[in-house]
Amino acid sequence: MTGGAPDRRTILISGGTVVNAEGFVRADVLIAGERIVGIGVDQGWQADEVIDATGKYIMPGGIDAHTHLEYPIDGFTTRTSDDFATGSVAAAFGGTTMFIDFVKKHPEQSLFETFADRRATAEQKSIIDFGLHAIVPPLAQQPDVHDDLRRLRAEQGASSWKFFMAYPGTQMVEDDELLAGMDLARELGALPMVHAENGHMINRAVQRLLDDGNTAEVFHAEAHGHASEAEAVHRAIVLAEEVGTPLYIVHVSSRLAAAEIASARSEGLEVWGETCPQYLLTAREDYEHLGEEAAGYICSPPIRERENQDDLWRYLCADGLSTLATDHAAFCMHQTEDLPPQKLRSPGYFPKTPNGVPGLEDRLMVVWEAGVASGRMDMCRFVEVTSARPAKLFGLYPQKGTVSVGADADLIVWDPAADHVITSEGSHSRTDYNLYEGMRVTGLPVTVLSRGRILIRDRELQPEARQTRGRYLERGPAQLY
Repeated sequence: MTGGAPDRRTILISGGTVVNAEGFVRADVLIAGERIVGIGVDQGWQADEVIDATGKYIMPGGIDAHTHLEYPIDGFTTRTSDDFATGSVAAAFGGTTMFIDFVKKHPEQSLFETFADRRATAEQKSIIDFGLHAIVPPLAQQPDVHDDLRRLRAEQGASSWKFFMAYPGTQMVEDDELLAGMDLARELGALPMVHAENGHMINRAVQRLLDDGNTAEVFHAEAHGHASEAEAVHRAIVLAEEVGTPLYIVHVSSRLAAAEIASARSEGLEVWGETCPQYLLTAREDYEHLGEEAAGYICSPPIRERENQDDLWRYLCADGLSTLATDHAAFCMHQTEDLPPQKLRSPGYFPKTPNGVPGLEDRLMVVWEAGVASGRMDMCRFVEVTSARPAKLFGLYPQKGTVSVGADADLIVWDPAADHVITSEGSHSRTDYNLYEGMRVTGLPVTVLSRGRILIRDRELQPEARQTRGRYLERGPAQLY
């Protein structure tokens, strides 16, 4: 069921309210095969199957533009716990119908070779469509990497490249390499992305903490101060403006960094900021007394103090920040036999704790609850930051990110009255803890379709999800406005 002629089965989603970033309207949605072929009311349409969406919303499936599935870290000595199979199933249960993951160069391969291998692995496992960002290594690791970037843009449709401004000696590129990479991105129509933290400031802070004996997990956040993030964001914006390229800044955690982005955007610069649910809904106060268990909250940039959250929400709702992704990098707190070392591989010593938190399944639910249900944002803005804007920035629109005639039938039927309590036990991600454990949410994706395939029906995984696979999508240039 992974190839051959397209299935022209028709599906009618009736009685719902279609919600796009631009507005909402009461309408039925007709699907033929993989695409939406009709949107209207009382059209007399007949279909092979009818999904009743009365009292519910019909929205484009979520696009998570920042995930790390079966992702290697620390010199490929360990990896995240979710592979492309478990991660994509978790995504589907959460209403996400596409993700974009990352490719980090293997020490014994070129970036292009690593990219091709990772694509093949995901094609065999993922039940939803996906794309891949290329992580640009320092030139010392691959002097001819720009040749690979040209090939990746031309042959793999990799139109977004990530540069690290953190982790000196392993992943960090200095400003001259960042400028050269931005020049090439502008030439080829690729979108440069940056992990914006000042790696030298962080290393200095880490060493001072260790010298003072402050090695416990909670001190990770102190090593990654607001200033180190804000400085790197400001510098990246200045460099991008000098080159004349747009810029995408991943996982913004600090209100100071968000202010830098909002200021640049107010001046008309093509700068886009992404934040994540963990920065909006969890805080240092949640883990500062947990001892070793605080390892479950360690990610970079860090989960900061609670007073930081209101500013992040304000920027996200007012478009100072533009997208909401997860940076999903799930690990297990307790070691399992078939996984390499996980969160507690070095208890009490934060520099050796694997960075990353889960969230791929929970993203839409927790942000609907804390954003839409609370009155912070309307449902059109919700669709904008979780689906439409990522589709536009990463070269997928209007194939993805919209409920429109001709678009892929990547759809979720959202029940705003459905009640659910989030637990790690009930999660489909392969991790044994959840940042939102016990959180009650009202609003769930009850039915999920990917290119017309019904993956989830009434919160149950369907046989079609197990028998088919998602596709790798080559992507075009960013649509900035």
